[in-house]
Amino acid sequence: MADHGMTDMLLKKVKIYEDRPLTTNHISLKQMSLILVAYLTVGTVCFSLIQDQISGTKTNKILDAVYFCVITMTAAGYGDVGPETRLAKSLACVFVFTGLALGGFVLSKVADYIVEKQEILFVKAMHMHETNGPDSPNDILKEAETNKAKYKFLTNLTLIVFLMTLGTLFLSLVEKLSYFEAFYCVCATITTLGYGDKSFSTRAGRLFAVFWILVTTVSLAQLFVYLVELWTENRRQALVHWVLNRKLTVQDLEKADLDDDKVVSAAEYVLYKLREMGKVSNEDIAVVVEGFKNLDVDHSGTLTVNDLKIIESFESQC
Repeated sequence: MADHGMTDMLLKKVKIYEDRPLTTNHISLKQMSLILVAYLTVGTVCFSLIQDQISGTKTNKILDAVYFCVITMTAAGYGDVGPETRLAKSLACVFVFTGLALGGFVLSKVADYIVEKQEILFVKAMHMHETNGPDSPNDILKEAETNKAKYKFLTNLTLIVFLMTLGTLFLSLVEKLSYFEAFYCVCATITTLGYGDKSFSTRAGRLFAVFWILVTTVSLAQLFVYLVELWTENRRQALVHWVLNRKLTVQDLEKADLDDDKVVSAAEYVLYKLREMGKVSNEDIAVVVEGFKNLDVDHSGTLTVNDLKIIESFESQC
């Protein structure tokens, strides 16, 4: 009965931690957004001041500076605009390194946030399609959490397809490219291939490109991250399924019996299965056990308020 009660308590604790809001993600997102805005602002000011030292098709001084800053940060590098003087080239070198470092990190976090926001809607839509009716919010949240990697990948894939279609249509209608050439330019842009034979040359095109390039290049990078995550998660779930469903042997009981009392408690069984799943290691357990021994000052085998009072009294004397 004691083991059963302890197991229920552990499950309740896990549920509390799962339901705890991740406020730190929202705070960091705001901070990273400010970093991105600051980078683009500084870049725009710098490149607008040396506009005459940058070659290529010109549309609007501020817009061209933002456009140059974005294609530098994302390493799109069409070649339609480029630095000519040492000062311009030096600034480009500084901004390409800081852009790849800051921009890649910041934009990937922003993309993560956007995908997670759309993830529940994606799952809900799939549930309504499969069940011909809406499920309860708890069911949808549980499904999203269980298959998180899968839905993140599918959501990002849907976003990539939409952005590529949008870019192709825009280039064909505004930049007057054929559908094939527009699609070719889209592929060269989002992969940062940037041959330079096709690019955004009009004022409307560059205004669109400032936002579109930022989102698409990072979304594609995130797609491959999610693909690796999905593959890893599938392997992990296969291992968990095997661990939980394989036949228990006498050797398993002997390994799970940590205190050598010839019986396996619920806590010992949980620890053994967690080790098999690779969620904890013997080293992790040893560190926790050592911490427990340090706190168990009366050597009773349990932690009590009395143990904590003894420790506090000792620390106050020191």
